[in-house]
Amino acid sequence: MPTIGWNENAPAGSDSLGIGDDEIRSTKTAIRTAIDAEHVFPSAGGDAGVHRLGSGRPYIGAQSLVSSTGTDGRLMWASDTSRFFHVGSGGTAFIGGPQVLSVSSYPGTVPQRHYWAIEMGIAMTGALGTVAVNYSAFSGAPFVTATAVDNLGTAAKTVNLTGTVNTTQATFHSYTGSTSTSNVTFHWMSIGTRVF
Repeated sequence: MPTIGWNENAPAGSDSLGIGDDEIRSTKTAIRTAIDAEHVFPSAGGDAGVHRLGSGRPYIGAQSLVSSTGTDGRLMWASDTSRFFHVGSGGTAFIGGPQVLSVSSYPGTVPQRHYWAIEMGIAMTGALGTVAVNYSAFSGAPFVTATAVDNLGTAAKTVNLTGTVNTTQATFHSYTGSTSTSNVTFHWMSIGTRVF
């Protein structure tokens, strides 16, 4: 950042009028130097005022301050979550962050207040070949998949979704061929959206 000389007490009331032109020129130079650090401000005049590339700094603070007053039209980086937001009078829009997935579907509507989330785990079917898996609530029914771990010999095992997948739970059924099989371990994954 540039350093400027700035003395709001100059010129003093007792100073000679003859130095006024020097003070005026010095003040204009100091103002231009300060503004020119982040805005185009040619010393000879011309197009001026636009931000220099890369000079616009986002607001930085805890995510709890995202909707604080006085932040209309700003970019904000949340220091405690590393998430990036646009804050405006029409609502706060989530732009991105370190845990964001790049997927082909666009969640929600503009402005973007949703984010994609993924959960995964390992489960085992019960005595009747079924088990319910719980996950943190999504804003709508997520996409859910399962892959069986063949832990009961050489026969191929399959695990299918049964019933309706909802925002917090999915039910699975395991088979060997077309026969229900208990105690089949499987990996599951759910991916969906959540609202800030």
